[in-house]
Amino acid sequence: MDDTALLRQTIRRCTAVLVATLATVGVSLQGSSEAGFLLILATASVVYLVVEFINVNPSAEKP
Repeated sequence: MDDTALLRQTIRRCTAVLVATLATVGVSLQGSSEAGFLLILATASVVYLVVEFINVNPSAEKP
């Protein structure tokens, strides 16, 4: 991977962490009955992070 692709990947991961954190805080402040969209948003961002963690690019390991 070149530097630009690695930077984009890092930005996507950091954004997913921020979205998961803010959505979780929103759920805790609103209560689970009113925060259906925030629960979906938090779940989707955590799933994205898990997939990114599992999906390791072999070309990035061997420069």
